[in-house]
Amino acid sequence: MLRGAAAAGLGTALSTGSPVAADHTADEKPDLDEVDPERFDADEAVVEYEQISTRTGAEVWVDIVRPDADEPVPTVTIASPYYNTLGRGWRRQLKDPHQGPDVPTSPGVPGLGAGESVPFPEWYDEYFVPRGYAVAQLDLRGTRNSSGCQKYGDRDEIYDIVDAIDHLVEQPWSNGAVGMTGGSYDGTMAIGAAVEQPISGRHPEALKAIIPIRAIGRWYDYAFVNGAQIAGQSLVTPSLFTEVLPAADTQNAGTDDDRYPLHLLERKACMATFGAAVSQGHASPYQDAKRPFWRERSFTKNAASINAATFIIHGLFDYNVKTHNIGYLWEELPPELPTKLWLYNGKHGDPHTPDDIEQDKLTHPFQAKFVEATHRWFAQYLKGIDAGAGVDPEVEVQRADGAWENGGAYPAAERDEVHYFNPDGTTSRDRGEGGAVAYADGPTSDAPDSQTFVTEPFGSDTRLSGQLSFRLGLIAEGTDATAAVEVLDLPPGVSPDDETTVKHTPDRKKPLLATYAWVRAWYRDSVPARGVSTPTDGEALQPNSLEFVEFGSLHTDLVIEEGHRLAFRVSNAAGGTLGSNQGGTVRIVCGIDDSQVRLPVAPLDPDYEGDGHGGANDSPLYGDPEGYRSFREDDDEGPDVPNAPNPTS
Repeated sequence: MLRGAAAAGLGTALSTGSPVAADHTADEKPDLDEVDPERFDADEAVVEYEQISTRTGAEVWVDIVRPDADEPVPTVTIASPYYNTLGRGWRRQLKDPHQGPDVPTSPGVPGLGAGESVPFPEWYDEYFVPRGYAVAQLDLRGTRNSSGCQKYGDRDEIYDIVDAIDHLVEQPWSNGAVGMTGGSYDGTMAIGAAVEQPISGRHPEALKAIIPIRAIGRWYDYAFVNGAQIAGQSLVTPSLFTEVLPAADTQNAGTDDDRYPLHLLERKACMATFGAAVSQGHASPYQDAKRPFWRERSFTKNAASINAATFIIHGLFDYNVKTHNIGYLWEELPPELPTKLWLYNGKHGDPHTPDDIEQDKLTHPFQAKFVEATHRWFAQYLKGIDAGAGVDPEVEVQRADGAWENGGAYPAAERDEVHYFNPDGTTSRDRGEGGAVAYADGPTSDAPDSQTFVTEPFGSDTRLSGQLSFRLGLIAEGTDATAAVEVLDLPPGVSPDDETTVKHTPDRKKPLLATYAWVRAWYRDSVPARGVSTPTDGEALQPNSLEFVEFGSLHTDLVIEEGHRLAFRVSNAAGGTLGSNQGGTVRIVCGIDDSQVRLPVAPLDPDYEGDGHGGANDSPLYGDPEGYRSFREDDDEGPDVPNAPNPTS
């Protein structure tokens, strides 16, 4: 069904075709007001909606706003589950009820909040429609005005989006090009669609560009890290999406939709059926990452199929959607693909937040830079014009003072700097005195909760880029153990026991919670020292026997200033993870048995000539490329996820 209100307003011809390679210096980027200017009156835009039948049996609702033009236009698409509940963007905007103010809508979720209700949340419609783009906002299955179950990561969500993209590019007003973007869940859907469109879409080339922001590359990595369970993401969040949000999410399509009662009943019934099953799928503390439940929720394993130009934006201190979510994905992207990576100084925040808005998720807001880069990316890859999308460095990192630096490649490390753990709580560059220290993994132990190892002050500014790599010799009293490492950057005179912060500023006086590393020893034989980690086929520890575990930290890119120290606090749980509580007293063996951390040291001013994705092929940091890749999840012979072709018309 297609319904809408059209108005007048014509524009000049649109440039179409393949994207043009930029031939400019950074100071000579094309003027966007010249190459892709405002040409249409937003007040005269066409506003309409569609209900699109998908291969899953769902009817997904898409609100569309586009210029009233005699020329085909590209489409910027955002697919979200939040339009009726949590809201979108820094203002947490909801979508207006479709049939006007007399139709009830969800006023947000109690205790979680939302903002004002508008026709099109966020900023994309007001910015891009006047410049000759359509903006399509899709209600994810089981939310707002779309039918079906809210499946929280199930592949059906992606199939629905791919089918909607196929439908949109077949409309007479479309130029055949779609871009996707969005933050958090919305950005995750963009990654999933970019993987799936070439595999099972009716128009494999339709999705031309994506800009995922603080998004998930593999749902396993949201709930678990190296086998260690993250309590909120694996136990609480699934229920939020399959029980709490659906209960609060009320359709507002209006009673003229004769399927409304059926959809409403279906969606509410999902909470006790499929919703409960999804929540249970996350609940077990032992999770084989190669089982079908997780394989269908993995986009990283199929990243080589992506043909959409990919621009990833993520916070270095985002401990909600943690950095390994995009670190693993980045390293698996095809080398010939146009790519860009921004690592900003902040948490799980919206980069469109204005500079003068007080909030704690962006240490240094960068709205203007974000808007310009988004425009260049979509203009270049959706319209095929030379917009300078590839002029700036492929990898940029925001530092403590808010300045953006050329990151070279990512990871950009050239060497490992090894620090050995000593039983007196220090580290040394040579193997120190032998011994052991203990921490508790369970209520039966009388050992301290944690053990901390602190380096000497750094003699010069030192950039760490990629994953820190840990090797711990552990002796556990039980059949399993977890190790959680908090990595702290300590300014001079600051103790690791002081209150920590993730606000990274030059005048910081607190320990910076720089990154984390976790492992569940049960999976020690399938967790690599660095690189894509796919825990599988776990095995019990031999109690009171020495076992070695190797594991990588979250991805980071951080400059440790001269005079600062690093501290590594080891315990059974940190940052919201759950300990095994089966290890009893766990001893960390030091000295000759080689418990250590390897720091990925990179040039401060990189002149990096390798593949922009870094990793095994470019840096000796990761050693033998074959060994680095040995734990990739697509190397196993298990069944893959079926990708049914799109049957919709």
